[in-house]
This record gives sequence, structure tokens and C-alpha cells, in this order.
Amino acid sequence: MLDAIDLQILEKLAENGRISLTELSSGSELSRVAIANRIEKLLQNDLLRVSALLNLDRLNYQTLIVELQIDNGKKTEFKKVISDCPKVVQAFEITGQFNHLLVCSSKSSNSLRRFVDDILKKYAKECQVTLASNPIASGFAHIKSQKECDQCRRLKIE
Repeated sequence: MLDAIDLQILEKLAENGRISLTELSSGSELSRVAIANRIEKLLQNDLLRVSALLNLDRLNYQTLIVELQIDNGKKTEFKKVISDCPKVVQAFEITGQFNHLLVCSSKSSNSLRRFVDDILKKYAKECQVTLASNPIASGFAHIKSQKECDQCRRLKIE
């Protein structure tokens, strides 16, 4: 599905997401327009997404690792809640004692505690929370829109 040129584009974008089309086309036989078309195709095929990284360390955000055991009947609603919430930085389905692992981050530990207690725990049979330092790779994490999710807005969790 991806050829050598697509892989080269992705590698250069991974190093510098703001690289120009001129710089991307350098070293290949493709024009800027051809590179732009390839990027558009990668976006349309959901192989590439443009996003921003937020430095959690510099903002003094608190980060939690939350492991949850979610019943099969609640998984669909649970996944919708966590996909909409900017407090959930990353989410994984895992095997073992728990079936979901979340990396959650917010500017206040109180906000995170309320998010876990008032929202996440209502879906979980079991829940284990670990305070974490921010991501090792320079403290940057992908961010979602910072608009409050519906659940947090209803419960007035900032």
C-alpha cells in the first residue's frame, strides 16, 4: 500500500511536521504538487493525520495511568466517552487482569480524580490508578481538541 516515496514522506514529516513541500520533494523525482497529492491521499486513506503536540511538563499537567476492567456490554459507550474526552491522551485495549489502559492528563489532580471517580469508574468492574511522570520522550503528547467532553461538562469537571 505504501511505496518507498510514501515512506520517505512519512519519515521526513515525523522529523519535522512543518517541513515545506519543496523540502519534501528534495531528493525525489517528484514535484511539490505530486508530493502534495501523495500527502492528500495519505490523509484521505486515514494513514496520516495532522495533529499538534503539547508539552505536558511545561504546563505542569498531572498524568495518570488508569487500568480498567470494562464489561463487554459497556465497551461501546466507554469507548465513545474516552474518544471524546481531551483528558484521555492515549487509550489501549490490553490483555491480563485489566482490558483497558488509559493515559490521562489534566492541569489539576482534582480534575483527574473526579474524572476517574465520576466517569471512568461507572464503566469499570475494577480500576487501578497510578500517578505517572509525564511522557519520557520530551514531555510532549498528542492533544485532542481542548473542548470539554459532554460527560465532564455535565458533571462540571474542568
